[in-house]
Amino acid sequence: MVLTDRELFLLIICTVFYVTLFIMVLQWNRRKLQLLQSRLDNIHAMQKLAVIEQRTTDTTSLFATDIYHRVKQCLDEGRSLQPGEWHELAEAVNATYAGFTDKLYSLYRMSEQDLHVSLLIKIRLQPKDIATLTAHSKESVSSTRSRLYQKVFGQKGSTRDWDDFILSI
Repeated sequence: MVLTDRELFLLIICTVFYVTLFIMVLQWNRRKLQLLQSRLDNIHAMQKLAVIEQRTTDTTSLFATDIYHRVKQCLDEGRSLQPGEWHELAEAVNATYAGFTDKLYSLYRMSEQDLHVSLLIKIRLQPKDIATLTAHSKESVSSTRSRLYQKVFGQKGSTRDWDDFILSI
């Protein structure tokens, strides 16, 4: 079959038309996808901001509690918390962060030391202060933090990894 010049011209024009149409549809889809991705990024940014604002509100109310002030007083005096104070601290943290200790216990059967360290991380205390309040060395506190990460997640992690996890729940 031999094509005439006119048929060849029409075939080329149709091919160019369909290729151009295909490229335009691809570009339209790409722009639509970029717009959706941009909207999704904005939603994620707003969600992160809302979480930060909520945490700020939560921690502000926690920092106003009597037990938090007693924790600070214990630090000033260089003494550890008493059993009743640990219970009160757990209640205050659970009131601010619903079910915090239940979530921890659902992940791993924690010792009293593990729970105390996690509670103090949750109220944003430094490792040296955690060591003072738990009557353990700073090294022991660091060991507890990295051990907990490994026990819960089944992989080696840094002390910071455990801290970040505790602050996220």
